[in-house]
Amino acid sequence: MIWLTLVLMFFTLEGKETVTLEELRWKNRIVLFFPAENQNPKFAIKPIEKGMNERKIIFLSIGEQFITNSKASFDQNYLKGLQEKYSPAKGKSNWVLIGLDGGVKLQVEGKPDWDYIFKTIDSMPMRQSEIRKSL
Repeated sequence: MIWLTLVLMFFTLEGKETVTLEELRWKNRIVLFFPAENQNPKFAIKPIEKGMNERKIIFLSIGEQFITNSKASFDQNYLKGLQEKYSPAKGKSNWVLIGLDGGVKLQVEGKPDWDYIFKTIDSMPMRQSEIRKSL
């Protein structure tokens, strides 16, 4: 019976159509990027993929094109809501770092600065605990 319950839970989660940031709380850190209008930035995720995985980062670029390193799906209306909530500077690019607790840790104008993001995350108490546990 327990096995059947676990299988049903797995398929329920796998079959879920869309995800929200609330559902990612305590599982992932989030970097939201909002490019300026008419800007279609190219991102080379491969060079920073290891660092993103170590820090449990999901990256979402929400603009004319949607780019992510996540396998999760996000509803288009939900993404527009995120843009309205976290991108107050219309016409300018900006990015937001959301911590494991769901709180905004950084909100910066321009393109994501991955060295700065990684250093900021690495200085956080929860990340320090993760690093100690991995040693």
